[in-house]
Amino acid sequence: MTDTHNSADPTDAGDEPESAADSDPKTDGGRVYHEPPETAPIADRPLPERVRAAVPSGPRALRYVVAIGVALLWLVPLVGLFMASVRPLDQIIQGWWNFETFTVTFENYARAWTFQSGPMRQAMLNTAIVTVPSVLAVTLLGTMVAYPFARFDFPLKTALFFLLIVVMAAPPELVAMGNYNTLRTTGLFDTYMGLILVHIGWGMGWVVMFLRNFLLGLPEELEEAARIDGASRYQIFKSIVLPYSAPALVSVAVIQFTWVWNSFFFPLVFMRSRENQLAPQVLPLMKGRLQIDWGLVAAGSVLTMIVPIVLFVTLQRYYKQGMVAAVAD
Repeated sequence: MTDTHNSADPTDAGDEPESAADSDPKTDGGRVYHEPPETAPIADRPLPERVRAAVPSGPRALRYVVAIGVALLWLVPLVGLFMASVRPLDQIIQGWWNFETFTVTFENYARAWTFQSGPMRQAMLNTAIVTVPSVLAVTLLGTMVAYPFARFDFPLKTALFFLLIVVMAAPPELVAMGNYNTLRTTGLFDTYMGLILVHIGWGMGWVVMFLRNFLLGLPEELEEAARIDGASRYQIFKSIVLPYSAPALVSVAVIQFTWVWNSFFFPLVFMRSRENQLAPQVLPLMKGRLQIDWGLVAAGSVLTMIVPIVLFVTLQRYYKQGMVAAVAD
């Protein structure tokens, strides 16, 4: 005898058919779940909802406004400087934003490149001779000093690190007299090597602090595995620490390059010979005594800053990675 009370007619009109999602459950590691319904694409949403999604909210819009305002504060003077560098003096006096008469000329760059009181070609070469060794040395030495601060415990570790921070916080005028007497005594005054040593010593403080903070965020498991395999400290530093620190090293190199390239105070104090002057020292000589040739000054300024800009644009991806990692860690 069939139990009709427990039987169910699948064709009963009162029962709704199960959906595909309910009838075909998915399994994952023994667990049964149903896929959620798909969210409608943005293009299929109503127009008011799409407008609300596209327009930033209050705090986000405020951040955009502030960012655009700061960008304009930096870009407008740069645009004006470039416009003045490619125009004759009579048009510059009328205002670089005046486009009623606009004549493009590269005569200002030619005159700045061969300027009689200090040709920019020689000044930029002198600047490169000082900047490149300074950046390479302070980056390598800073990494070698930062690694023990990040990994080892040794006597006076905290005191020495605090001393580095104090040196970094001190103004350059504070150490100028001591460095001046030292370079005079050692015969390195008014030489490339003397200025390079000054920049190396001055940059070590912030470089060590920056790289130490970055190295603290690197996992030590790779170094421990290499040590188990018999690698020495030098091999670990060369094969693991340096490659993984590449973004931070690029950040340090770009910042230090910009600082040394644009430095005016140290070259002014330690470089006196006309043939040894750097680009920031030559720019004030272009002003003239009776009249300022703004086109000449603008062209010299553009030539001076073009190298750091190209370097930053080329390495900005690594620069941002290193900065974010060092600050976050």
